Amino acid sequence: MFTARDFHLNEDEYEAIQKWAGNHNCKCRVGDRPSRSCCGGEISVVFTPTSIGTAISAVCVCGEKLELDNL
Repeated sequence: MFTARDFHLNEDEYEAIQKWAGNHNCKCRVGDRPSRSCCGGEISVVFTPTSIGTAISAVCVCGEKLELDNL
């Protein structure tokens, strides 16, 4: 069962995603960033609440994934 929650990235997590998004070997890279969309949305940040904390990952449209949590 879900409850209402707010999810946030701290500064270190945000910077890690920015660095990874600009440097990973993306199959759909256009210039200096991953892109397949005219409107953005290249990177999704996924928050998964668990009984021991919140798992955080970033997923590129190419399918590559960055795990940010320490669970």
